Amino acid sequence: MSLRAIISIISDLVITSQRQRYKQLHRAVVSLCLLIIGNVSIADTLRVGVPTPGQIPFFWLDEAGQYQGIYPDTLRLIAKDLGLTLSFEPLSQARLRRHFEIGEIDIEMGVSANVDDRRELKKVSLFTRPFSVVNEVIIYRPELSFPVFILKDLAGQRVATVRGNTVPDNLIREDFTNEWQIAQRVHRGWNNIGLMKEAVALYYQREENLDYETSLPYASNPVSFRINTRIKDKLPDMNSSINRLDEQGILEQLVCKYLCGPTINTQ
Repeated sequence: MSLRAIISIISDLVITSQRQRYKQLHRAVVSLCLLIIGNVSIADTLRVGVPTPGQIPFFWLDEAGQYQGIYPDTLRLIAKDLGLTLSFEPLSQARLRRHFEIGEIDIEMGVSANVDDRRELKKVSLFTRPFSVVNEVIIYRPELSFPVFILKDLAGQRVATVRGNTVPDNLIREDFTNEWQIAQRVHRGWNNIGLMKEAVALYYQREENLDYETSLPYASNPVSFRINTRIKDKLPDMNSSINRLDEQGILEQLVCKYLCGPTINTQ
């Protein structure tokens, strides 16, 4: 074989090897770009932990698999205002808190900034300015003749309450699983008095046509969005958005959408 033929064969091998390396490099670059794009997309999506089961009218999963309620609707308004993407993730309350602590959840909805959390959770928690107030009220049978305004008026009375909720020692508590049970029992006359959240009491009155009276609030708790310190740079913008929505009256209208009837499109 001539020297020219040998050189030609070697050149072909080098060119083939270079083409293969180029193809491999091209595939690697494409894969890296897709990975980066995917990670950026994930990073831009805020993961919202939602406790299960839901609590109407604050948050619940509808038949279409979408979260509805005062809390998710408020957060969607903020996200739309700031150009954020949300991913709602249902979790038990215990798992939600654990995932929040390790940075796998970015936002928890409707939390009091004064809540007594464990140290690990406090270290990674920041709170927006309050966006709503949760009032606690007394519901009672319409025929009751004594005034029902504050808890001390109920001393010695049997009171229906949600199991685990704090109740003054001078009341005779009767525990139930949830507020829907309490509302039904007072409506049917099986209990004369119950303790529950005002928004829930009003919602059941309107949607289920339940018959009971509602007291003025005996306690009020401002609620905020708990955000993970991982996204602390978004806190000022979220607060500004809440301020704008509040000043424009949109937050009040949103609450009325669930408690008074539809008034605006908040989507």
